[in-house]
Amino acid sequence: MLCPNCFSQSFDGVNCAACGYEMKDSKSIEDLKLFHKLKSRYVVGRSLGAGGFGITYVAFDVVKDMRVCVKEYFPMGMVVRSRDGVCVQHTRQNRIEEFQKGIERFIEEASILSEMKNIAGIVNVTDCFEENGTAYYVMEYLDGVPLKRLVPEHGMDLRAASSIIIKAGRTLDLLHKEKGYLHRDVSPENIMILSSGRVVVIDFGSAKNFFMSNTNYTVTLKHGFAPIEQYSSTDMQGTFTDLYALASTFYYILTGKIIPRATDRLTGTPYEPLSSVRPDLGPEISEIVDKALMIQPSERTQTIGEFLDELENVISRRADEDGFVYVSVSIDGAVQERYKIEEDKEMLVGRSPKCNIVFPNCENVSKLHCKLKFDSKKKQFCIEDCSTNGTYINYVKMDKGVGYYVGKQDLIILANTRYRLILGE
Repeated sequence: MLCPNCFSQSFDGVNCAACGYEMKDSKSIEDLKLFHKLKSRYVVGRSLGAGGFGITYVAFDVVKDMRVCVKEYFPMGMVVRSRDGVCVQHTRQNRIEEFQKGIERFIEEASILSEMKNIAGIVNVTDCFEENGTAYYVMEYLDGVPLKRLVPEHGMDLRAASSIIIKAGRTLDLLHKEKGYLHRDVSPENIMILSSGRVVVIDFGSAKNFFMSNTNYTVTLKHGFAPIEQYSSTDMQGTFTDLYALASTFYYILTGKIIPRATDRLTGTPYEPLSSVRPDLGPEISEIVDKALMIQPSERTQTIGEFLDELENVISRRADEDGFVYVSVSIDGAVQERYKIEEDKEMLVGRSPKCNIVFPNCENVSKLHCKLKFDSKKKQFCIEDCSTNGTYINYVKMDKGVGYYVGKQDLIILANTRYRLILGE
């Protein structure tokens, strides 16, 4: 039976033996009919999620023989799925014109993304078409999870969080400088962390070219991440607008807390400086973030590039002053925890909380998966596999019980590519 996630013939109706997909919920009545073929080319699989204006599916491109994602324009409350499970029907005649304008905006979103294909941190769009009374665009399949799902209750380690924000920020900085676009909806939900470690900014439904227009903006809001100027259709927006959203995302992944909405701050709800919530980060980091989150645009840091340069300088200086060796636990491409390593001391790595370096709740990782030590004479790490499912160096499986010397540039995988050790960071 065809799997609606990986499209192999390994699905029993509930579980897939090939990819591990488990069908937990019944299909939504709004979703396209499973395995319907769009444009005689794209076989539609499971829904990956739905928003107010669209549904995204995993699909299979029979021409290129590969998985892709398909986004369908489906504004909730304005249309319904027909009985055939395919076509889109209007619920109100007086909103047909609004629906058609929405399709134009949807196609514009696809066009904007197509212009960004040379920017690695933005999803690559490969096709766009109208069918079944609505519109679709096709993009690369992203094997990862939204940043929001990776944030612990009390926030992430500074180096892990800053690594993600710097990667996403450099993408947005290129978007501003090279393309002249504002994203206008940056948030932890719209930053994807891939299993490869790649960080991708998604959802360009609110993007706007600020070189072409500086007035008549659509009001786009994600409370706690949108700055005050986005609550108006006429206030000037600029690079500082996306910066506020990026800095509030940084604040959230460091603390697990969303800052008050901009309108509430304007009427007196206090903003807690980052140093008040995470005093361990120090005043320098707090000052950088707090300045980017000033309520008035004129008082903020003005560009993402400037913000990132300040952040990187502080982190780099601290690393030079520290002088210690570190190892980080990476799950699904995001660093979860960072450990300080004493030279020549054996460290136990595994799922068990008794280990020195822990991969929590990772079933494929053994309770004691491997042993790790930093050799002070060779200035290299030595790693020994003790696991059931294997430890890999640069995708090559280690022999069990044999010590291997590895460097910071080597990729260390525990069981599968979801679980990695990052050496020296």
